[in-house]
Amino acid sequence: MSSLSAVRLSTAELEQLFDLVSDLICVLDASGCCRQVNLAFRQTLGYSTDDLYARPLTALVHPGDQASHQAEIDRLLADQSDGQLDGQLTGQLTGRYRTQTGDWRSLTWQISAINGTKADTRAMANNAQASRMLYCVARDVTCDEMEPSPAGSKADSFNAALERQVEQSTEQSTEQSTEQSKTARYRHLDLLQAKRQADERIEQSQAELQLYANAVQNMQIGVQIWQLESADDPHSLRLIVTNPAASQLIGVPVEAVLGKSILEAFPEVASTDIPQIYTDVVRTGQKRSLGDVTYEDERVEKGIFSVKAFPLPDRCVGIVFENITVRKQQEALRQEQQTQLRIIFEQAAVGMARLDTGGQWIQVNQRLCDLLGYSMPELLQTNAFELTHPDDVSIAQAHYQQLINGEKLHAGFEKRYLTKDGEVLWTQVTASPVCDQQGQLLYFITTIQGITQRKQANLALRSQKNDLLKANLLLTRTMAALEQRNQELDQFAYVTSHDLKAPLRAIANLATWIEEDLGDRLPPENKEQLDLLTNRVHRMEGLINGLLKYSRIGRTRQSHEAVSVNELLTDIIDSISPPESFTVEVLPPMPELEARRVLLMQVFSNLIGNAIKHHHQPGGRVQISAADLGDFYQFTVADDGPGIAPAYHHKIFAIFQTLKPRDDLESTGIGLSLVKKIVTAEGGEITLESAVGEGATFCFTWPKDPRTAVK
Repeated sequence: MSSLSAVRLSTAELEQLFDLVSDLICVLDASGCCRQVNLAFRQTLGYSTDDLYARPLTALVHPGDQASHQAEIDRLLADQSDGQLDGQLTGQLTGRYRTQTGDWRSLTWQISAINGTKADTRAMANNAQASRMLYCVARDVTCDEMEPSPAGSKADSFNAALERQVEQSTEQSTEQSTEQSKTARYRHLDLLQAKRQADERIEQSQAELQLYANAVQNMQIGVQIWQLESADDPHSLRLIVTNPAASQLIGVPVEAVLGKSILEAFPEVASTDIPQIYTDVVRTGQKRSLGDVTYEDERVEKGIFSVKAFPLPDRCVGIVFENITVRKQQEALRQEQQTQLRIIFEQAAVGMARLDTGGQWIQVNQRLCDLLGYSMPELLQTNAFELTHPDDVSIAQAHYQQLINGEKLHAGFEKRYLTKDGEVLWTQVTASPVCDQQGQLLYFITTIQGITQRKQANLALRSQKNDLLKANLLLTRTMAALEQRNQELDQFAYVTSHDLKAPLRAIANLATWIEEDLGDRLPPENKEQLDLLTNRVHRMEGLINGLLKYSRIGRTRQSHEAVSVNELLTDIIDSISPPESFTVEVLPPMPELEARRVLLMQVFSNLIGNAIKHHHQPGGRVQISAADLGDFYQFTVADDGPGIAPAYHHKIFAIFQTLKPRDDLESTGIGLSLVKKIVTAEGGEITLESAVGEGATFCFTWPKDPRTAVK
């Protein structure tokens, strides 16, 4: 800082400078008591000067912070006594301070140790602690919305004011001494006493000036003093005093601006009315607040500064300012966040509300009003517990009490509300507490989502589940009964087959014995009759075997296995042994699949055997092919036989149905019905394409994966 004698300031003017500063300033003596406080200190905490004077600063501190505060103050005072220089010993504290109304404010302190003056040094002969003082500057961090008030002054003014007071006091003392010595020598002792008092007043003024000088030097806000060199030219303002904080706030070294004109130091002010405002302050002697000023140039990064100007002697104007760019950005961000939160609150798809600790609605959104059937003014006049279903009040209160007691950070539960129309509304409720910086509960943020339909659906699902359990139980019992019936049917079929086959075998044996006994004596017509009898017996036995096979389809449990269709057809053709005049052609490729081998063999055996048996020529041709249909394979068995008229297509798959008399062609009429039943039971289908004289083509599908086949 430039010489303090450049501008002469009185103590009253320095006090006025202190009162312009928005930071809290407090000077503590060696006992830690307040010796000087500024206006911001008194206004923030609500105390008067008399309340604070000679009162320990720690008396205002929260009990939880007193120990750390006292230890830091004792350290600074003790270290200062060891010969530390001014400004070299500093400390920092943060704590809660009680206001006049009993509230708590959070303050962050920057503390600097200050050594005393000559008067204080002489006083140390009687009191070793007399010269120890602490200069304390605090920032209120409880709320960021306090308007900053810049402050500062030209430090040279302190020395100038000091010199003026010394000269005046010395002249007054000298004149009094001379006059008194002329009138009476006996007043010599009185004159000496008066001089000593004057010296003490001078030294006291020096101490106060030095105190203020140290305060300005350590201020955390920018201080500049401009002198108007030409009363008619605002651009003649020249910077004669600045402090370190000012340089830090604008990002320009002191030597780059000190002694420069206002346009040399800050060229971009030429396009503003700032020089004229400073000049008006000098001319009128009135303080001015420039508000928030945005400034940038090649050296100064763009920023927002809160600026105030106040008049000083010798055509000077004092400027105090703060860089509030970050604060403004934070305010803008906070406003944006508040706007976003307000939009989310108002437009949320669920009901949202703020509740006090007693359940009174503080704020609600329209969605909640719609859920409960109230208008917003009506709902704000009610209490959440009043609208709660009586059976759920205790549950809801228990959850909120746990939040109040700090047992959990948030709560989620279901409860029923009663709407304005008296209907029951099931809701899912979440609640979270909101506390202040001291941890005191302010209110609850609550979301309320209607879940009546979901509850009804759950109840319906529960009812359906019970119905399904009953149906499954009934089905299990039915399956058990069906299994028993199947076992009885199998037993019946076995007994019936045995009982029917035994007489048939006896008849066949008798016919054979008669034919053997009579030999050549048997007339031809009787031999023909015995042959017919034997054929009918074999036909009856074939019918019985076919019926047994037909009845067991779908009831017998056969395991699935990997089946090569090509190998299966080779075995079937070999077992049928078609006449040499017949050709059975298998067109590649034939697939491999998971299937019940015996059933697939029965299908192919019947279709191939029928094609040969019912052929109208001694020789013929049968062709077998396969096609991939995705989830199924389609197999085709085509022959060049006599064909079947479309009018009889539906008849051939019926049991016991034949197109020729059994005496002309021995057949049970069960083969194709057996084929259809097997294919259908495995999830496939069978069709016939044929016309008289054009042969017959049977197509059937078989599932690739038997687990996905539709039965």
